[in-house]
Amino acid sequence: MTSFSFPHLHVASGWSLRHGASSPEALVSVAADLGLTTLGLTDRDGVRGAVRFARAALAAGIAPVFGTNLAVAPVDATPGRAPAQTRRTPARGGRTHDPRLPRVTVLARGQHGWAALCRLVSAAHARADL
Repeated sequence: MTSFSFPHLHVASGWSLRHGASSPEALVSVAADLGLTTLGLTDRDGVRGAVRFARAALAAGIAPVFGTNLAVAPVDATPGRAPAQTRRTPARGGRTHDPRLPRVTVLARGQHGWAALCRLVSAAHARADL
């Protein structure tokens, strides 16, 4: 058994669609086999796997860290000017994504952090051009 002295905090599950394949439970199982005591779940653009991840992590004695990996819209420096159009590529489920959008991984700390993370995800989806 290999043991790590650091937690993996940027992990995507199958809830990240094209960016992760394993279930939250499978990720926790591997983490437990590796001797991890903490594991983060940072699915793309949401927290859809958080409940299953939390249940599995707590049952395995692993401290869960919740987060997300969000696309961030660039801020146009010129007021009133429309952002440049980009070539968008089709993604799973008929949605599109802009590969130029930078991404940021955000982690929650405590109950207030979880609430803020959920508000952030909701705000990002409300502003998204889907």
